[in-house]
Amino acid sequence: MKYILAFLVAVSLSAQAQSTWKMHIIDNASNGADGVKLADINHDGRLDIVTGWEEGGITKLYLQPETKLIKEKWPAVLVGKSPNVEDAVFADLNNDGKLDVVSCSEGKTKKIFVHWNLGKEVLQPENWKQEVLPASDGLMMWMYAEPLDVDNKAGIDLVAAGKNENAAIGWFESPEPSGDLRKWKWHEISQVGWVMSIIKRDMDHDGDIDLVISDRYGTLQGCRWLENPGQGEAQKQLWRNHFIGAQNLEIMFMCMADLNGDGAEDAVVCERTKNTVKFCTRLDKEGTLWKEKSIQIPIATRTVKSIEVGDLNNDGVDDLVLSTNTNQKAQNGLLWLNGKSLNNYKVTDWQYISEAHNSKYDKVELIDLDKDGDLDVLICEENFGENSKGLGLVWYENPFQ
Repeated sequence: MKYILAFLVAVSLSAQAQSTWKMHIIDNASNGADGVKLADINHDGRLDIVTGWEEGGITKLYLQPETKLIKEKWPAVLVGKSPNVEDAVFADLNNDGKLDVVSCSEGKTKKIFVHWNLGKEVLQPENWKQEVLPASDGLMMWMYAEPLDVDNKAGIDLVAAGKNENAAIGWFESPEPSGDLRKWKWHEISQVGWVMSIIKRDMDHDGDIDLVISDRYGTLQGCRWLENPGQGEAQKQLWRNHFIGAQNLEIMFMCMADLNGDGAEDAVVCERTKNTVKFCTRLDKEGTLWKEKSIQIPIATRTVKSIEVGDLNNDGVDDLVLSTNTNQKAQNGLLWLNGKSLNNYKVTDWQYISEAHNSKYDKVELIDLDKDGDLDVLICEENFGENSKGLGLVWYENPFQ
């Protein structure tokens, strides 16, 4: 029966595949494109991209061009060599008004690299200088980082987390002056197994920023948030843990969105143990009570990777965009679900964005790149190697107007 169901779902969805969205390549010149972070580094009003190429061992910056050139490959610069890079993010770490780039490396590298922005011409390689953050060296396999002024003292600090042996989430305390990386200090705030998401939110409405994380493995596996204890020495100790949902499941990327219109953000999580999308609805102001429900994803798309929420068809209702890892099968690994379908959900309601491809998509970002009034899908596809035909850094043009 399981195989019959899989066949029927695959047939039903394949009929919808004719309406796939047009794909545009930003860059496919290296291997293993892994993650997208956005910021306006050159102050031209357009969001730019930083991406780590894991198997290529490099971190690159991409400047968003004018709208008339948006469908071409973007101007880019190599900001540094970063073996085993898993994530890269913008952050002004020395308070000079210029965004730098931070990249996290796992594998045997186990380092966080800071790529200093030295000048106005960011597309010039000589205007980038790379250093290792000494306190990160060898501590763990680093997965993700997010800039955050945790202690309100010396400028931006850096929240970071890892995976596997000795894995933790914590923050690097910036000194005065913050540009001297030797003086940055590490403070662990929770053990983790394998962090997939770090989201900054004031979850308990007390005026400071807490951290929402998806933790893929380990004793604290699940979607949870860590309560900022407020300024003082307590911030350098373990933070109180609050579970949101999806405990004891292999969860992947998550997002926060107000799906029920009650003014409070809920957690939307995808998990691989049962291959579902879970909706964790917030029930109290303190963020300690949550109600969980789930929907099954199509079997034909293989294993879930990322979920994002946004109004794709401009009907006033938020929709879902799902990315997956097709596990070396030619399947349609990028899909969307009309938000109105959630009221009477059927697994066949999902519609394809991508064409069939042996894909390992990463985290979804929704942004109107072609400035036509609808949300496009920006994403990395990180397969690599001579025969993999990895797509690289790409975006899919929303056909709705």
